Amino acid sequence: MKSFLTLKHWQIFPIIVLGAIMYNFTIEGDQFSTMIIRIIGAVIYSLWPILTGNELNQILPKRVTVNFNFFLINILISLGTFVSILVLSNGEGMTFSGIYAIPMLYVFFAILYCLAFPAKLLNCIETGKEASMGQYLGDFFLVFFLPIGIWFLQPRINKVVENQRLARLEAENSNV
Repeated sequence: MKSFLTLKHWQIFPIIVLGAIMYNFTIEGDQFSTMIIRIIGAVIYSLWPILTGNELNQILPKRVTVNFNFFLINILISLGTFVSILVLSNGEGMTFSGIYAIPMLYVFFAILYCLAFPAKLLNCIETGKEASMGQYLGDFFLVFFLPIGIWFLQPRINKVVENQRLARLEAENSNV
């Protein structure tokens, strides 16, 4: 089975754009269908950071440690909150103020963390050591502006995966 990380940027770009279009799609007079299309669009749009974070975590050097469980929890919180808000508001969205805005600040952090995680992992794999926020800040912004950023990030990810595959083949050949 082909890994998600081996896809090219031009293969992923239309999928991300499709998710963005679906999220902004509205069917006049049919709030339920609009809500379903928006949820599917949001999930499609957020698949790249989620799948990339998951697969990069699997090839992360053993000497580098990241909190993958925290990433998973933040994915569930951010997507769960988004879907809950759309369902409870019939696809209209909600505004939170006062004391109700405090939990939404964490949801905002969770979304940012889910975007920063693959950027951090990519930098950790490329350097072979733990990356500081300053080292992967540029990559974070590329993930944040995803349809554009995919053109710069995915070729680097492809290179990392290819280098890892070659190292594995070299290790297998030396053991024979």
